[in-house]
Amino acid sequence: MMHLDDFTQEIHRDIPLSQHMGFQFRAFHCEPSIGAELRTELPLTPNLNDKHTAFGGSIATLATLSGWSLVTLISRHLNLPAQVVVYHSEQRFSAPIEHDFYSIAKVTAQDYQHFVDSLSHGGSAKVQLSVDIYPIGQSPKQKPSASYQGKYLAKVINTD
Repeated sequence: MMHLDDFTQEIHRDIPLSQHMGFQFRAFHCEPSIGAELRTELPLTPNLNDKHTAFGGSIATLATLSGWSLVTLISRHLNLPAQVVVYHSEQRFSAPIEHDFYSIAKVTAQDYQHFVDSLSHGGSAKVQLSVDIYPIGQSPKQKPSASYQGKYLAKVINTD
């Protein structure tokens, strides 16, 4: 399994916007009984808007890329590297973010198992996930400042 610092560098290389925004992947957990989860952090300064809060476009990018990264990491964890694309998403903004911030992307245990079965047997799979975004220091047990629902498609890369 790839170390998250290596994954961060790979994403910075392949998606230059992520480096400019300051993306850092902090924690990845993947277990069939609980599903999968990825924590990603962003500094506020390069993502400011004119109101000195987090720019909505940065929040949307964090959510989309966190979801994409979670699905990519799951496929690699399964030894089934895949091309991943988002094909549908919805986002809600609930409160301004005035500090560095983080996201928690999650796939439920049920959706994880369905994804694993489809990807393993068919070579492609769809998965739905959620991403909640909070200011650093705010517990994920509190209401998120933004929330996102995304649907992603993964297709195993033919390594022959």
